[in-house]
Amino acid sequence: VALAPAPAAAQYQAPSETLAMSAKAAVTWSVGGADVLQLDGPVTVAFDRATLTAQRAVVWLSPEAGNEPGRMRVQVVLVGDAKVVQQGAVRTGDRMLVNASVAGRVRLTADAREERDASASDLYRLAESIRNPQAPPPAAAPTTRPIAGTPFSPTPDVRPAAPDTQPLAGTQESGTSRPATTFVTRPTTAAATRGTTGPATAATGPAATGPATATAPFIPPAGETAPLPTAPVFFEAPEVTTVLTDDGTYAFSLSKGVKVFTKQANGNLIEMQGQRAVLFTNLRDLSAAARGGDQQAKLRESIVAAYVEGDARMTLLPADQQRLGEQRLEAARFYYEFASDRAVLTDVVLRTIEPKAQTPIIVHAKSMRQLATGEYRAEGAELSTSAFAVPTYSLRAETVYIRHDPAPDDATPARTTFEAKDATFRAFGVPFFYLPAVGGTFSDGQEIPLRSIGGGHSTSFGTEALTEWGLFETLGYPRPRDLDVSYRLDYYSDRGPAVGLAAKYQGGSVAGGTREPWSFEGGFRSFFVYDEGTDNIGRPVPGPPDGESRLRGEALWEHQHILPDDWQVQLRAGFVSDPTFLEQWFPREFDRELPHDVSAYVKRQRDTEAFTLLLQAQPNEQVTTSDLEQEQFEVEHLPEIGYHRIGDAVGPGTFYSDNLFSGLHFQRSRYSLAEQGFVGGLSPGLPSLGTTGVTDDQIWRADLRQEVDFPFSAGPFRVVPYVVGRYTGYTDSPEEGGVNRLFGGVGARITTAFWKVDDTVENRLLDIHRLRHVIEPEVNLFAAGTTVDRSQVYVFEEQNDPLNDVSAVQLALRQRWQTYRGGPGRWRSVDVLSLNVEANLFNNLPDGQVRRPVAFRGLYFPSLPETSVPRNAINADATWRIADTTALLADAQWNADHSRLATASVGLVVQRDERMTYYLGTRYIDELNSNITTFAIDYQISPRYNVGFAQSFDFSQGENVASGLSLIRKFDTLFMIFRIARNETLDQTSFGFSVVPRGLAAGIDTDTLSTALETNRR
Repeated sequence: VALAPAPAAAQYQAPSETLAMSAKAAVTWSVGGADVLQLDGPVTVAFDRATLTAQRAVVWLSPEAGNEPGRMRVQVVLVGDAKVVQQGAVRTGDRMLVNASVAGRVRLTADAREERDASASDLYRLAESIRNPQAPPPAAAPTTRPIAGTPFSPTPDVRPAAPDTQPLAGTQESGTSRPATTFVTRPTTAAATRGTTGPATAATGPAATGPATATAPFIPPAGETAPLPTAPVFFEAPEVTTVLTDDGTYAFSLSKGVKVFTKQANGNLIEMQGQRAVLFTNLRDLSAAARGGDQQAKLRESIVAAYVEGDARMTLLPADQQRLGEQRLEAARFYYEFASDRAVLTDVVLRTIEPKAQTPIIVHAKSMRQLATGEYRAEGAELSTSAFAVPTYSLRAETVYIRHDPAPDDATPARTTFEAKDATFRAFGVPFFYLPAVGGTFSDGQEIPLRSIGGGHSTSFGTEALTEWGLFETLGYPRPRDLDVSYRLDYYSDRGPAVGLAAKYQGGSVAGGTREPWSFEGGFRSFFVYDEGTDNIGRPVPGPPDGESRLRGEALWEHQHILPDDWQVQLRAGFVSDPTFLEQWFPREFDRELPHDVSAYVKRQRDTEAFTLLLQAQPNEQVTTSDLEQEQFEVEHLPEIGYHRIGDAVGPGTFYSDNLFSGLHFQRSRYSLAEQGFVGGLSPGLPSLGTTGVTDDQIWRADLRQEVDFPFSAGPFRVVPYVVGRYTGYTDSPEEGGVNRLFGGVGARITTAFWKVDDTVENRLLDIHRLRHVIEPEVNLFAAGTTVDRSQVYVFEEQNDPLNDVSAVQLALRQRWQTYRGGPGRWRSVDVLSLNVEANLFNNLPDGQVRRPVAFRGLYFPSLPETSVPRNAINADATWRIADTTALLADAQWNADHSRLATASVGLVVQRDERMTYYLGTRYIDELNSNITTFAIDYQISPRYNVGFAQSFDFSQGENVASGLSLIRKFDTLFMIFRIARNETLDQTSFGFSVVPRGLAAGIDTDTLSTALETNRR
């Protein structure tokens, strides 16, 4: 068969600076001006940008003609499980030839190394035939000398080996991300061709009557021999005829139902079936197979290729089905070469399954070429993850390149990448979008460009058209394993057009000497809209004056790096166009996330010691998080240096030290309250920072806190007395001039625990089998004093500035009732009921230290008592796990100073098998005169339909708060989501739909559903 190796077309790359080779054994010698290395493995050959592996290899190093001194040409023949990884592309095969160049040092590492001539070895002769099929046998007795440290570099030319096939001129086919193989079709006589795909016919009658001829696909040119097989080929057929082909080799013509199968060297099993077949051999003399040994075994080992037609099928059963899925090919006819795993098929259906996600991948094509195991090129193809006759969601293209890469390890999924030209996206067979080129990946969640599409209508935004796309896939490239980039194209009739870009990335390595990790991960998101509407966020917000830009948006980049020697770095940079953009377009981010600022945080933590450095600035000059909306400023740290000791033994005690040196600045919003819609008596709330005033100057602050604990046991009690000393110095204060504050406190934590077990308790209704009651009383005592009142310092942070010099007592009782659940052989301990009650009592509280609102809850913090919220209060919480799928939750806070219930809540969470989950609960807040009851349910009506409903009602105000209804229709490759919602607080009504493809686009999960349901905005 004529499948000639061909060099891959690629852009020029600079020579490599390194070449590192490793093997178990190495033999080196010189011949014809070249250094030769014969390596027994496993073998690894590493360049700057490529890594080669195999069981064995032969390497030639020779000076490159016409290049600068020191630059060498490298030729590598890989034999046995050959693999080449270059810039994310992976090429595998049994034998490969790689050409490269190097301009750096060469390094060889081997357990055993020998200097002798090995040119007579079978490995060298095989490698030489692959490297130069037309070369005569190597000359005898070349000189032997050690390898010089010659430089060279890889711009690898990777091609599958065809040792007995001469290269032919032909067109080259390649995928974008890897070198290509070449298929050659030569015109031949009508009597014998291996270049056609027509039906095969064989002469009938005994072969002994004379040489027979056969019409079969793809015969090599005169003088060439068929490639060597890699494993015995077994076959079954009712009728078998021996025929002689035009190239002088024999073939077997099989008919009336054929089965052919072989097991490759890597353990993969290949099975073929069809009505008729022709099996080609490399035998020119059948009598030679009969001389000595097993004749049948020799015949099976001589088969090099097969042509099958008539309901032709080929199945690959991988040895490792966890990393490579089963692949099935159905075609009108196909030709397959066993040595190189290459094939040509017509009217073909390819079916495979991604093993981890169990995602089916189906390709229909007019014609297809298998370039190697798991690598295909198809014409007139349609890709889908739908097994329906009319796929729910598919991609149809004129040409498609497909490659399946097995999972490199258990943690990383396998990937099937594709590249298509003239592609149309189809839903239920109807085209709805076109791209001239597209690429993608069938793996964990991100495949082809369209991630989701949706639309709807809302009071604030008008009619909406929403789409999300994969960037790499749109450009026609497979997505890298560690990088995903997507973009949004939206339109809102009452607002305008909008675009967004988002990315996630990760990577890392392990330091060679110390084996310490060096890893990173991060993400970026942005969204911009040409907004011609008016914000509606529960208060009227004036739009920009005429003539000012209406382009609004946000961008945020976050990055984390884990470095050797216990260092880590976190970076963040954010931008927001105006103070109400996030509150209108991304309320979840505004309510829950960190500010959109610029910050860098560095930490080195080892054992009990930690060093920190924080740089944080707010270049937006506005508040970008709801936590600081009432303050109307954000606090900058320019910089803040920290040194901490945690739990060091000092004599009989334990030492804790927290030390901060900070440059602090109030970065006030440049927008007025009126510009943010706070008019007519509206207020953003009660501030907790800046309560003593703000300044435009930068204040330097040193805060040094030291604590020594002296734990001991007194009978059943664990007692931890402690002493706290704290110094805080400011370069300026509200009363002008620097301030030096000394703070001191003493306290004690007293705990104990006792329990009782009752083995007689048994209640099947409540699922209680044996009961253990655990009681854990706790007492906390604290008294402190300070030289400077909290009203005389600027309040930048609650945990450092407004310290309370009070006396406090906390009495707590924590209880748990435990039982066994699960049944025989599956018993496990479960906390059936937990009940915690604590009384927080404060004394010596100076005037003005009670934080408003005065009737709210009080809190005591045992780990940092000087920052407690000094209100006398009784707090309680309880959890009752009625069953494994049912839990009752409750909490309450009582303000003892005013004898008022500050807050209370109770809720029931229930999950009924996998079909239904619901929640019913209510929360009361006295200061807001709010008593909101919420009911939410998610119910799976059938495997295809899922409905969700949520309702909130404020019984104190006697009005509805919010309502929402969603319906999800599941198809085999996509989700259709319909939603309707009403928010009385914001006076907004919305409805819409989303289509989220699965398999060929985005996998579905809770976050994806939330994004689809709420259009990534609300």
